[in-house]
Amino acid sequence: MVRLLPASAREALLAGGGRLSYEDGAVLLQAGSGSDHALVLTAGEVVVTREGGGAPPVRLSAPALVGEVAAFTGMPRTATVTAVGRVQATRLERTSFLEAVRRCPPAAQALSELVAARLCDPDSLRQVGRFEVEGMLGRGGSGCVLRARHPLLHIPVALKMLSHALVHSPGAAEAFVREASVLARLEHPGIVRVLDAFEAHDTFFIVMPWLDGTPLRERMDRPADSSSADILRVAREGLEALSALHAAGLVHRDVKPSNLFVRESGQLVLIDLGVCCAAGTRGEGRGLVGSPPYCSPEQVLGRPLDGRSDVYSLGCTLYEWVYGRPPFEGDTVEQVLEGHLRGTPDFARAVPRVDPGPAFLQWLRSCMARTRTARPDAPSALAALRALQRPA
Repeated sequence: MVRLLPASAREALLAGGGRLSYEDGAVLLQAGSGSDHALVLTAGEVVVTREGGGAPPVRLSAPALVGEVAAFTGMPRTATVTAVGRVQATRLERTSFLEAVRRCPPAAQALSELVAARLCDPDSLRQVGRFEVEGMLGRGGSGCVLRARHPLLHIPVALKMLSHALVHSPGAAEAFVREASVLARLEHPGIVRVLDAFEAHDTFFIVMPWLDGTPLRERMDRPADSSSADILRVAREGLEALSALHAAGLVHRDVKPSNLFVRESGQLVLIDLGVCCAAGTRGEGRGLVGSPPYCSPEQVLGRPLDGRSDVYSLGCTLYEWVYGRPPFEGDTVEQVLEGHLRGTPDFARAVPRVDPGPAFLQWLRSCMARTRTARPDAPSALAALRALQRPA
């Protein structure tokens, strides 16, 4: 993770740390001890022994970072680090280290991945807030989703951990709390409930109910099992959910196949609200929020967003289901984003895998209009879709 920091930040961090020397057999870090610092090994080797003996000891050679998870999370150390021969190290104070990581999105993302991995490791943390973590459900650009268990009710819940790369921009903490409060009051069968939210491990967690079913992505990947009626139902229920979300003044910002969940009853549910924002929010120079194949042009440009951005993203999802590929593809993310800005989805030559009919495709084209003013909002798109389904 230190290697991901800019050279100037890395050099400043190491220069400001205390230089330490250890003899053979000396304990550098003790399991169960406090966790206000990590160590960078600059010379020598160490053995890392997990508390409880559940995992074999691991031998590390310089350069290496040890004690970083406890330092980042503030939790007691779960392993003892012992010198093998003479060892030299630099002490990195928790506050200085976190400040450097917060200023570097790649390092912050690496921190999220590290914390998630340790939470899922049976010999490591396994606990966040009140919840015992049982495993990983999925990862995305906005963070990851963990399966956990409620400590009193003993029922499974889903924990969304927001990426550290998204947390530390100005006003992000206040916006997160405000938006989570609004979402907690939303009651709609097509929007996953937010049961609780809390701060831990230098980021935020959202607690959501456990849902039985499958992501829409899995259904889209089996076109033989899909029908035009399936596509129409997802379009209708997706727009119903988005209409409710937008009426509350919020924009999802990451509508895509893996964030649309089909329950065993067939009901579509909009999930992963970790990067939901207030309408009117614009990009803040911290990188694209959302998933490139489904981002609206205004998202790409960092302009203020409203519900029509989510309509575009849902349109991209439905296009992929119909034609078997996203509307814009490329060898790089930049090429995909350029397609959203200047390209036109192919409706004329592309052959549908599942054909919902020309009237639906014309409606879909309007939802994917490049210019926001030419694109319907969710209630208007829903009304137009319902008109298509009325008997002649």
